[in-house]
Amino acid sequence: MKTLKAAVFGKQGCDKCDLLKRRLGKLLQEETYAGFEMEYLDLGTVEGLIRFSQAEVLNPQRVPCLFVYSLNGGGSGPSQSPLRCRKKVSRLNEEEAEIETYLSLETDYRTSGVITPNAIREVLDQALSLQAAGV
Repeated sequence: MKTLKAAVFGKQGCDKCDLLKRRLGKLLQEETYAGFEMEYLDLGTVEGLIRFSQAEVLNPQRVPCLFVYSLNGGGSGPSQSPLRCRKKVSRLNEEEAEIETYLSLETDYRTSGVITPNAIREVLDQALSLQAAGV
């Protein structure tokens, strides 16, 4: 049974979006990640834009991105809710602090602009850890 969803937000004709989908798809074939399902959301569609806006924390200048949802059964069928996590952030002239946010991964265009398999794996592993902890 799938209990987590890895959603890719991307655009048609975007090579980096296609690469992220392929890399995520390959990782999700591993037994470790059997509890995940993948969803692609095209930002060129109304549905994709609505879901992107609902994600709240994603930066439109850092597409493609990966966002993790928890799938909850019951009622008339499965529903989904963003998986929450704590993230360290730097504050100007102060030590690091933590904020509560949603579990996601965005493209960093300060470097190659390509999300690596290791970065994807870290997010998937964090999702599994959060799920095991009942978060």
